[in-house]
Amino acid sequence: MKTALKLALSLGIAASFVLITAESEAGRRKSHPYYAQYSKAVDTYLTEDLDITAQDPGAVGTMYAGTGIPATNFVIRRFDRAGIELAIKAHYRQGYDIPPTYVDGKGIVHIVVPAGHQVADPANGVPSTHTGRARWNFAYSYDAALNGGNPDLEDYRGWLLIDTDPSEKTRYLWLQLKKLTNSPTGQRNGYGWVTKSTVEISDDEGTSQVSQNSQNLAFYEEYIDADPRTRGQQSYMATDFGPGQFDVMMILEPKRKRHRDGAVLRVVFDVVEP
Repeated sequence: MKTALKLALSLGIAASFVLITAESEAGRRKSHPYYAQYSKAVDTYLTEDLDITAQDPGAVGTMYAGTGIPATNFVIRRFDRAGIELAIKAHYRQGYDIPPTYVDGKGIVHIVVPAGHQVADPANGVPSTHTGRARWNFAYSYDAALNGGNPDLEDYRGWLLIDTDPSEKTRYLWLQLKKLTNSPTGQRNGYGWVTKSTVEISDDEGTSQVSQNSQNLAFYEEYIDADPRTRGQQSYMATDFGPGQFDVMMILEPKRKRHRDGAVLRVVFDVVEP
């Protein structure tokens, strides 16, 4: 399966692939208890559209977050019992999508993304240069609206785990989904992501059941150590957002139901020199 998917994706075939990840195969590499807990025989879709409930009704075909970010090319897991869809993708910052690259022998989806800062790149839809931002973003979507009777997000425990170790090891920054106290404006849904008492992401967009955003590793400069083997913290931005490997894990589980009604999605972003 790994070889076939690599070949198909490298040829740019416009199709929606399905990866069926058996529980015994999931999460062995860079394993995590949440991943093992929810990684049962749930299909993982590659280059898939977001469910209509996660698309902006004022601009169908795009996600709520950002300005016209397409609702296409997401890595998606749909947990039918829980009525939850988790989705994530890479895209050039201010530009086009970057599709999944391959699935490793342990069933983990990898997306190869370019190292370096954002540069004007018309071929990939990028209009300008920004030396203070990595060349790529990851966009995420938490959707609890697939079942009509599902509660709002405040009745769920949501986690966004961002790897801050560029090596093959992981050191997660744990961000918890919280309903913020400020009044939302525009398409902001009033939810954000908090670590301890600090609000790290304050501008999620969506609805009371959908939370979305697009993030850049530059936002986490204070947490990323570019060389964990060297004493002290080494700036990742100072490496010009160099090569590395960063995991992102998404978790959503009801507060008042059994754990089997939860959902998890994990993707590895391989940062390589273009």
